[in-house]
Amino acid sequence: MKKFILLLSIFAGLSFGVHAQSSLTVFQDNIMLENDSEIVVFNTPDLDPIEVPLIVSNFGSNDLQVKVKKYDLSLIENTASNFCWGEFCYPSDVFESPQAIMIPVGGSETSFHGDYKHLSNEGISRVRFTFFDENNPVDSTSVIVEYQIYTINDLSFEVTMDDQIVNNNQQLSVLIDPATDPVEIMGKIKNTNNIDVSVKVKKYDLSLVENTSSNICWGVCYPPQVFDTPDAIVLAPGASDDSFRGDYKHNGNQGTSSVMFTVYNTENVNDSLSFVIHYQIGYLGLDDKEPIKAKLSNAFPNPASGQVNFEYSLPASAGKAQVKITNLLGTTVYSEPLDKMDGKITIDISNFNDGIYFYSLMLNNTATATRKFIVKR
Repeated sequence: MKKFILLLSIFAGLSFGVHAQSSLTVFQDNIMLENDSEIVVFNTPDLDPIEVPLIVSNFGSNDLQVKVKKYDLSLIENTASNFCWGEFCYPSDVFESPQAIMIPVGGSETSFHGDYKHLSNEGISRVRFTFFDENNPVDSTSVIVEYQIYTINDLSFEVTMDDQIVNNNQQLSVLIDPATDPVEIMGKIKNTNNIDVSVKVKKYDLSLVENTSSNICWGVCYPPQVFDTPDAIVLAPGASDDSFRGDYKHNGNQGTSSVMFTVYNTENVNDSLSFVIHYQIGYLGLDDKEPIKAKLSNAFPNPASGQVNFEYSLPASAGKAQVKITNLLGTTVYSEPLDKMDGKITIDISNFNDGIYFYSLMLNNTATATRKFIVKR
């Protein structure tokens, strides 16, 4: 993996108590840092030690004899910090530079860097460096450096639908009754990496039934002509966002449409996860010459918690019939054969996870009607 140091952010810190205006000012990458500002530095374990250079300038009215102190605020076990000042780099057990460096009025000193040796130990360590006038220690300024050491995963994302993980390039099939329009497939996107990730979503209409359309919701819902979300959502390490939705409007047109959605890192487009949703609308696969007379009622109660009920009736010519329940991923979680031409079915769902489910009336292994119910406790 390529070695690099990435400065993520600089925060103006709050000093405790009253701090008089100092003659000393610290710069990092040409940015002036106020007293107790915090620098966050991210690195992968393959670069060791980490060196953070700073420039110390004297904006006072007198020449200053400047020394450095360090405070190990928090260190990961088996790691160490040290600093270099002037011609010397001091070992980790030196907390104050033995020698001062004279910085004239209007002058700067560029020899300082705060080093951190992590020995591939991952985590966060924080060190404060204080620069002060040897003859007037109150004339000082401090900087806190937060060293973050983490491995970057090649894939930053975990997508779940109905509490089940969606694998990269997985194909999902959803059976939908024509009465349900639009179809809304919801998902949660999680950042599984150790750094903040800026996330967008693309869609690809692989095949659409005529006069139908798809769209993406990511933070907001976009019209069908938007194939790449304009705005990214930044996810912190371990954070999730459940605003994703893959919508499909079929306008009563039956058939199967396929749409691929790709979740990707805007800083690295190769860091992505894709999945295809096949929206199956209606009664495909049945003999068109035989009228469909099968009926399936709405589920009740809906949402349900302990059990769910629905009524059905079968055509006289029905062969093999069953009720099948699938989750959002298209996985069958329950099926029951039907041995009567009509009736009421009561299903125990106490072991179902909360979420959206689809129940289908199957004739000869083909869905003749599909409806939706929600499990919520």
